[in-house]
Amino acid sequence: MKKIKQWNWAKILAIFVLITLLASTVYAAVNLALAPSSGPVPEGEQTKGDYSLMLMQCVLGIVVLFLPSIIGRKLKLEIPGAMYIVFIIFLYCAIYLGEVRSFYYLIPNWDTILHTFSGAMLGCLGFSIVNLLNNHDKVAMHLSPFFVALFACCFAVSLGVV
Repeated sequence: MKKIKQWNWAKILAIFVLITLLASTVYAAVNLALAPSSGPVPEGEQTKGDYSLMLMQCVLGIVVLFLPSIIGRKLKLEIPGAMYIVFIIFLYCAIYLGEVRSFYYLIPNWDTILHTFSGAMLGCLGFSIVNLLNNHDKVAMHLSPFFVALFACCFAVSLGVV
């Protein structure tokens, strides 16, 4: 029952973020077409370059939103509902709030907050991978807690660089 509730919340959040990103894609595309192509731009007004970056991030955000379910189906893995919810919240904060709603400019240290959040999220993902391998029937591994923590940290740093 608890697992079903988590996945329902994850689906509701995913649909909300998908609709938000689709609307933001349309917004960015319309404003990209209407933005002046030359001449001085008043301070605080966005340029064609800003709208093209926003459009690209929204489209890539939509693609990335579906990656966990595609990877889960291809590799026959069950992605924990809580991890998927955290991933969706991160996407919403980074793309919609950060770029579309200009939180990167309005809120001091927004970028630092997101980098810290993503590092913690990637560390949890690394821990989950080792835990999955450690508890799998076909893989005979019994790792020490120190190695699991070290792997999770190295995994987070490596993916953070990528």
